[in-house]
Amino acid sequence: MATREFGFICGDFSVGMSTNGFVLPGSDNLFFGKSLIAEAYEDEITGRYLMQIHHRGKVVCKLRVEIGWGTHHSQVEPFLGIRVRDPALLLEELGRFSGQHVELQFTPVA
Repeated sequence: MATREFGFICGDFSVGMSTNGFVLPGSDNLFFGKSLIAEAYEDEITGRYLMQIHHRGKVVCKLRVEIGWGTHHSQVEPFLGIRVRDPALLLEELGRFSGQHVELQFTPVA
């Protein structure tokens, strides 16, 4: 169950989608690995969150999401994946900010 807030500052934001429908945010051509969240354990950060994305001092996206961790043979450690009802729509929405500076904030929700 989600227990604490966490976030990322992205200098060069990127976003993609896995074949199983997870939206995969990243920065500087890297996925967000679990080690970026200090002392995080998988069960602490897997769950439901309110995701807010900030760009130029404004909230540009605010959405309830489920967070999970994906793996791929090309990645050393598990990476953050976001599950929503319509991943293609979220991918399109977040794609507007590709290459830009954004901040992602995840706050646990019940």
